[in-house]
Formats: sequence, structure tokens, C-alpha cells
Amino acid sequence: MSISKSVHSLVSDVRKQGFAIWPGFLTGQRCDVIRNLAVQIANSEYANRYPKSTRVWDLYRHGEEFVELLGDQGLSSALDELLGVNHLLSDYSLNVVQPGQPVDGWHIDYPLNEMPARVSGSVLGLQCVLALDSFNSLNGATQLVPTSHLRMDRPSPDSDLDHAVFDAEPGTLLIMAAATWHRSGFNSSTASRSAVLMSFVERWVRPMSDPPESGPWGRTDALRILLGMQRPPETINGVLI
Repeated sequence: MSISKSVHSLVSDVRKQGFAIWPGFLTGQRCDVIRNLAVQIANSEYANRYPKSTRVWDLYRHGEEFVELLGDQGLSSALDELLGVNHLLSDYSLNVVQPGQPVDGWHIDYPLNEMPARVSGSVLGLQCVLALDSFNSLNGATQLVPTSHLRMDRPSPDSDLDHAVFDAEPGTLLIMAAATWHRSGFNSSTASRSAVLMSFVERWVRPMSDPPESGPWGRTDALRILLGMQRPPETINGVLI
């Protein structure tokens, strides 16, 4: 499948059902490299250990492979269509769910979760979940309520809802609208479950993370704009200032 055709299908799925699944976003050696790096940093001084999971923030600081993920051509094309050009990175982290993690409450994501009233007509934000381990019902894979992104109400955290499960092999990418009702399931397995989380917002929405200082992660104009280190060119009536 060509990049243009696959992107069109992904964008259509997000708009219709609130999420899309991209099998084989990472394959082979590249997937192995990212996973090995994730294991290393999850056991490093940079890891933040919480009751339910281990997180490592600002992954672009932890290796060139993580910077390259942000510049993936297919992902960038899909984000341009859904969020508009010059969208911003809001959060970029590693999430390691430990065995025994309980079921999460149903929720929506930033920025809609912080808005006093829901709005319609714009995606505003996207959450991308890159599976580094297999995701399945046994280890508490992400659960989603199809078409819930079209609703104007908010989910009750403990509701009993019909849902889909993000069953996926390592290297699969889930692209989810911020307004889609979702939660993590119960990890009843004996192993941890790891994923790279990439959140993006439209260019006018303030990201959850502040722009970083100068570094190798800002080697191109596109990356600096994505990270909020550089503003895109301003225009008046379509003419560059």
C-alpha cells in the first residue's frame, strides 16, 4: 500500500470511528532497536516510577531513533490532514505498565479533558500509541469506544460500555482522537507492557510540555516547529510577512 493511500485510509478511520490502527508502522530491526532503547531508559535514572506505571518523558532527549520517529513521513502526512500543518508535539513519553495494573477509568485526552465545555468541528488533539510489546486483552491493552469522539458529553469513569480492544503486535501504531473515550485494561499477565506515547495538538493549542532548549532534536526547521522551538512563517492574507 502506498503512503498516500494508507494515510487517506488512516485519516478516514480517525474521522469516522475516532481511531485508526497502523500495523507494521515499525518493523524488523528498527522495531527491535526502539524496544531495546526503551528497556534501557525504563531502567535508568530518567525513569519516573508511579503506582500504576513507569514513565520516561521527552523521549527526543534519549536517542536519535526517537527523533527520527517524529519525522516519519507517513505519520507527518496523517497529522497534517487531521490537525493542520505546523501542528505541535504535546507529549512524547515511554509508558511501561506493570503486571497487576488495574482497569483505568474511561476518559478523554488533552486538550478536551481540560475544556469546561466540549466543542465540535475540530480534532484539536491526537494521541498515538506505538506498541513495543504485544497488546492484548490479557495484558490490559487499550480499550476504545468507537464513534464516541462525536459525542458532546463525557464518559463516566466506571461505565459498562461496549468497546473495541487494541489487539496488536509490536510495531503497531494506534492513532486516536483526543475526544475518543478510552481506558487501559487490567494487566492480568506476568509481564510488563510498553508503549511509546506521542501526543499532538493543533498549532494554536498550548502543548502539555514546554519547548526544549537547543539540541540535536532541533536539527531541522520542521522539528523545531514541531517542538515549539520556532514559530512557522507568519502571513497576512496568504502573503509572508
